[in-house]
Amino acid sequence: MKEFVLHLLVLSHVYVVPHLKRECEQKLEMGLLTIDNVVDVFQLALLCDAPRLSLICHRMIIKNFKTVSESEGWKAMKQSHPVLEKEVLESMIEEENSKKERIRKMNERQVYLQLYDAMEALVHICRDGCRTIGPHDKDFTANQPCKYSSCKGLELLVRHFAGCKLRVPGGCGHCKRMWQLLELHSRLCADPNVCGVPLC
Repeated sequence: MKEFVLHLLVLSHVYVVPHLKRECEQKLEMGLLTIDNVVDVFQLALLCDAPRLSLICHRMIIKNFKTVSESEGWKAMKQSHPVLEKEVLESMIEEENSKKERIRKMNERQVYLQLYDAMEALVHICRDGCRTIGPHDKDFTANQPCKYSSCKGLELLVRHFAGCKLRVPGGCGHCKRMWQLLELHSRLCADPNVCGVPLC
């Protein structure tokens, strides 16, 4: 198998010997597929109607493109099958774009989660109070645990907002952030009549 797997793959396809063909595919998938032979196997898999093997080769080529593109197999494919080379390059660009899109969506989701946590923490501070800040009729203990990760930062932001004396064109960056949070809360608040958040 190690020596003749590619020949056997072709022969098993041509002479319709499915057991042998399946065995060849499995041997290639389980370790006989290398960076040096992946381009050759990829082309044979397409010719011999082995979709699973061609997909595995395709993924391996994209994952190790820099090394594969320097191999003899790649150079030979460029000469003999330029259309196939173009398809691989296009799919690599597609893969790169979808990877960027996934990262962008993950970052967006992270921002949404942080904003949601900040909104929850703002309501919590204004309604129940937390550590050292909250409604005037509550008693606070500075070391009490809090389930909101944004609470400590928001507590500092609220304190700054209450006492900021900066009067410059464009205003204070921290105060702007606080105004944005208050505005966002007022847009999303389901019950503004009983809400304890200022300016809701």
